[in-house]
Amino acid sequence: MILVTSAAGHSGSAMVKGLVDAGYDVIASDINPKVKDLPGIKKAMVGDLTDVDFQKELIDSCDQIVYVPPLFNAQEEYIGKAMIDLAVKAHLKQFVFVSVIHPILTTLLQHVDKRNIEEHLLYTAMNEDLPYTILQPTHYMHNFTPKEIMKNGEYKMFFFLDKKSVAWVDEADVAEVCAKVVGDPQKYNKADLELVGTERLTLNECMDIFNEVTGKDYKAIYQPIDEWLDDLGAKDLYFREGFKHLANTYNNWGLDGNTSVLEWQLGRKPTTFHEYLKRELNL
Repeated sequence: MILVTSAAGHSGSAMVKGLVDAGYDVIASDINPKVKDLPGIKKAMVGDLTDVDFQKELIDSCDQIVYVPPLFNAQEEYIGKAMIDLAVKAHLKQFVFVSVIHPILTTLLQHVDKRNIEEHLLYTAMNEDLPYTILQPTHYMHNFTPKEIMKNGEYKMFFFLDKKSVAWVDEADVAEVCAKVVGDPQKYNKADLELVGTERLTLNECMDIFNEVTGKDYKAIYQPIDEWLDDLGAKDLYFREGFKHLANTYNNWGLDGNTSVLEWQLGRKPTTFHEYLKRELNL
C-alpha cells in the first residue's frame, strides 16, 4: 500500500492520480477533508501532519510513502524529519520525497526546509539502509491558471514580465515518474531526479503561448508581492514570508534546470507549456 501525504493539494492529488492510473493501491492523507473525494483511492486519512500520533497512524498504514510536504508550513522541516524517522522504525520499503529543484538555494524559504529534510534523509538512509528516492520538480505549471485567465481576461503575478523567469514542469509528468519510481524501489534507490519540463519562460512569453492557443489577446500584469498576497487573502506570516522569498528570487535570478533528466525518465519529451494549456482548456 502506498501512502501519499498532502494529497488534496495540487501536486499531491497529481501524485495520487498518477499512482491510481498506474494500478497501485493508494492511501491519500491530508488535513483537508476533501481528500476523501479523490477518485480511485483505497482509503483517505484526514489529520494534521504536525500531530505525532497521526504520523504514526499514517506510517503504520503503508509499506511505501510518497511524502509531499505541506505548503509553506512553519513546521515543515520537523514534520519531514519525523516522518523519515518513523519510516525507518516501520521498515518501509521505500521513502519517496517530493522535494524541489535546487534545494541548496538559500534565498528560498521552502528550499531551505527541504534541503534540511534531504540531508536528514541521506544521513538516516546511509545509517539505517532506508531505500529512498528524491524527486526535485521545478515550478509547477498548475501555478499558471488558464481557466482563471479565461474568466478574468488577465494574469496577475509577482514575477517581472520581461525577465527570463522560470522553467516549468507539468505535475502529470512528475506523477508519471513517481509511478515508475514506486514500481521499482531498488532501481531508483538513492536517486535524486531533477525534473524540469521547459526552458525558462518570461510571463510575457507564457501569455504569448496562451494567446496563441486560445486566440485571445490577454496580458500578464505584474503585481507587487504584498498586494498579491493581500488579494489572495493570505494571513499566515510564514506563508507570506515564503512567497516573499520566492518573489525576490524569481525576480532577481529566476529558476532554471536541465530538461533531459525528465525526458530520460519519461522516455519521451516532457509536456510543453503549449500542450499543458490545451489539455487544461480541453482544446
